[in-house]
Amino acid sequence: MNPRLFCRERAYHKALLLTYSFDPIFFEQVVLPDLWAGRSSDILVLGDRGEIDNSVQSAVGQLWCLGKQYLLAGADVAGAFHPKVFVRLGPKDGIVMVGSGNVTSSGWGGNQELGAAWMVGPSHIDKGGWLHPFLDDVLTWGQGDLERDAVRRFKDVPWLSLTPADDSGTIPILRSRGTRSLATELARRWSGRRFDEVKILTGSTDESGAFLRWAHATFGVTRATIALTPTSASFVTERLTDLPLELHVIAAPSDRPLHAKFYWFEGADGPAAVMGSANCSAAAWLLAPESAGNVESIVVYDQPDAQDFESVLGLFAVPGQAPHEILVPRPVRDQAPAAHQPSFGLRSLQWDKASRCMVAEVVPAPDPGAQVDLRLGERVLPMGRLHGPRALWMCEITEGLDAATLFASVIVTMGSDSWSTTCRWVDDLAALEHASHAARLLEPFKALDRSTSSAEQRQMLDELQEVAQTLFNDPASFRDPGFGGVDRKKNDAPAEPVNPDDLIVHLDESREGLSHLASAQPGSLSLTGILRLLFEAETEEGRTPAAAGDEDIDEGQMPDTPPPPKSTDQKDQASAVTDGAVIEARFRERLATQINTFLTEMAATAFAGRCTATQMVQAVSFPLAVALRGRRKGWVPEELAERWALEVFSILFRGQGPGSVGLLRAVEARYVQNGQRDTFDDVVGDGTLWLVLVATLGGTSWHGVGTDIDIDIDKAVALREVFAAPQLLASATSGRITGLLGKIRIEDAKAYVADVAPAVNRLLGEIENTLRPVWESEMRDQGARAITHKQGDLLWRDKVGWAVCLEETKHRAGQSIKVRFKGVEKAVMAGFYVNVSEVCSRHAVLTQLLVELKRTVTAAATAGKWQQ
Repeated sequence: MNPRLFCRERAYHKALLLTYSFDPIFFEQVVLPDLWAGRSSDILVLGDRGEIDNSVQSAVGQLWCLGKQYLLAGADVAGAFHPKVFVRLGPKDGIVMVGSGNVTSSGWGGNQELGAAWMVGPSHIDKGGWLHPFLDDVLTWGQGDLERDAVRRFKDVPWLSLTPADDSGTIPILRSRGTRSLATELARRWSGRRFDEVKILTGSTDESGAFLRWAHATFGVTRATIALTPTSASFVTERLTDLPLELHVIAAPSDRPLHAKFYWFEGADGPAAVMGSANCSAAAWLLAPESAGNVESIVVYDQPDAQDFESVLGLFAVPGQAPHEILVPRPVRDQAPAAHQPSFGLRSLQWDKASRCMVAEVVPAPDPGAQVDLRLGERVLPMGRLHGPRALWMCEITEGLDAATLFASVIVTMGSDSWSTTCRWVDDLAALEHASHAARLLEPFKALDRSTSSAEQRQMLDELQEVAQTLFNDPASFRDPGFGGVDRKKNDAPAEPVNPDDLIVHLDESREGLSHLASAQPGSLSLTGILRLLFEAETEEGRTPAAAGDEDIDEGQMPDTPPPPKSTDQKDQASAVTDGAVIEARFRERLATQINTFLTEMAATAFAGRCTATQMVQAVSFPLAVALRGRRKGWVPEELAERWALEVFSILFRGQGPGSVGLLRAVEARYVQNGQRDTFDDVVGDGTLWLVLVATLGGTSWHGVGTDIDIDIDKAVALREVFAAPQLLASATSGRITGLLGKIRIEDAKAYVADVAPAVNRLLGEIENTLRPVWESEMRDQGARAITHKQGDLLWRDKVGWAVCLEETKHRAGQSIKVRFKGVEKAVMAGFYVNVSEVCSRHAVLTQLLVELKRTVTAAATAGKWQQ
């Protein structure tokens, strides 16, 4: 299978590529856009450490996506890391490709290569159980936490996690690992079988034909024919004279170098074959990785049909020749001196955008008293040692980093001696975190904006349901950010949260600049996962530079994809109608049911007891993002979007059931109890969720039922509670809030945050302060006069709050009144609340305050015009 077509197969969100050589420029210009076309965004490339270091050094200054859109690492093995295995997994199944081609332009077209691809998963012949031990091996090859976390995300794919592990003798792939060489694995697999002849394609060889000697001793092979490119073979004719078998050599066609690895065995027991990464050499076959042998991978065909391999076996139609007639004489090589290695190196270099910390892992570990400095472009910044078993050094960088891949080095000074490491790329933790979720969590939402067929509408709902299940069942994908040991110093007093009123003053001063923020570089704002859908950042960051030339790549072998929808003005998006396809009522109802079920599960005590802070923020964002995107094309009516917003608020701040404190406070209490207050404040309190909730509640229709005052007190109270919530602003800065306001997609958000919310907060406070001295006497007087509570009347009780009367009721002793309290309908006894609407008929100050509250809300649309 063409590897480009393999990468473009859709619906596989995760991609793992094991390779020996790696060309980062080719990868970013060709392979990465192909993977994106196939909806892969959680991407790990693991290659040979020496090859990775050399190729990346030659590409410094030419890369955009390394460390941001994909994770690259060198394998931690003693010998060469030589497998060529590509694995892509999706929510229902996976696809695997094993062959001989590296992730280079030569491996993907320049050389003669071989490869095989097949499906794995519950509905396929290959159930994929062998992936468990395979991924366990990959875990041991990773050097750092980032790559190991990426592999764990593979293992956590639901269908794979439910598939029993299979390491039996019938799995399709063999690999060398630990103390077990490839020869050992194959001998065990074909134990008792005998063969007369082997035909081999190989890209290179050792000097003495060690594999041929092993094949004779193990399987009884007496004849061997090898097709190769003579200049790539290391055979020494003199060292082949004592081979215990007859050897012939074929010079491969010279149009392209032969890099394929293929072995066809023939004998009385029938044919057998292997294909993959292993060349005809001792390092590939006979030496185990723990003995400095290669890590290799091969596909095994126990009972192959020769017709399936006709094109490959056709290369052996040419008569073979004696080795000395084909092989290029090779000089006897002296043992090469060991290459000079720098005294120190960088194993990892990670940038945490949230804390603005750069952390370097230096190997070997410098002495504790060493001075370590970071060289970042023309700057040299001192780094401090972090406590812990690893040699981690950290410095703070206040300004933002470049959009392209950044490279840096460290200088280690001990006394009068100084060493500089080679440059290493910086892994942007926030960007990688976002990339790991992008396809799986964000792609389904895009269909809400498109005019689609019935089948596509059904598929979108299925994918949104998978997103919901991920949010509840995959906490490993929502780990909180940070470096573990990189916390605030114990002696540092916690910073005071932002005062929302002070923040509004800052926003008023910054209004002139807000209109230009939509075009600002997004690099200074850390937005990941579903939360990103509520802002413009997901359309501005990342993919254009590397994929800019993708239209020049021949895509004739792929089916056409529909053109992207035309962009519309933000004001027009909310009222846009479908073009062509109609949203079917049954699908609209199914979406509403799915979100209602999601809200029920999010309100459950079990979720509050196990979710991470990051997971909670993403879960809260999910129904809000569906409402925002769904309103544009008619998926979500305005009234339903409004109800979801209030329900989200209720779950966060009030919870359900007696004694519930709400999801926000429950998770906060758990983090405080576990000594993780700083983490909670960093994740939840950076102001992003605060801004989304304020803008969402403000952006809904502010209409109540009945009465001349006509105020929806539920939303007003909710807006005030969110506006003043300290948990949501614990680590916020005015600069961040200002920047986010320039990118938020919620219409008139700036007006609601800067004008409406603070006014509502102030007016409700004044109204309650006016009521507090008189409410009890007024309530008793209303009972004595037996007033009639009208539909829509505003009710209030000190230390309880506001309610709305839902149907006309005469005030009598023992009579219940149907009310809406905090968004929930319930019955209360007459005389529990004071009827504020009735008090207003006799209280001019109170009436004026309520009229002003209504005016503030209804004038919000005109107040928002300054944002345009």
